[in-house]
Amino acid sequence: MPMPHAAPARLPLPPGLATALAFALGLGAPAPARAYVDHYLTSTIVGTMTQSEARAFASAVNRALTTTEDGTAVSWRTQATPRRPATYARITPLQSKTDRGQPCRQIRSELMRSSNEESWTGWFCKQPDGRWRARAVEEE
Repeated sequence: MPMPHAAPARLPLPPGLATALAFALGLGAPAPARAYVDHYLTSTIVGTMTQSEARAFASAVNRALTTTEDGTAVSWRTQATPRRPATYARITPLQSKTDRGQPCRQIRSELMRSSNEESWTGWFCKQPDGRWRARAVEEE
């Protein structure tokens, strides 16, 4: 199902948000870091996902990172429940490059739940073990 057409609001991106999102999505963080990130993201759509939703969203992010060409979006959504409206997401790889010997991709994630919208952009680089991890990438 396509995501409803609405111009997503751009949230100001505090330093480290992409890393925090990766931690929250289980893309690599020790337990104490996850506890901090859980508190840091409590007012965001990502931060209020259930564990099941977060795993499914992380899978969609991974799919976008590993199988999608730059500029091609991966759509994802949760089912509405009596307690929570559906969440819609569009994850789009924007560009790819090699940084410090690692393949890296910049992605934009647009999320919407009810009237709440958020958008973030960040770099993820593939680690030797095959996992993607958020990190800063040098500008050219």
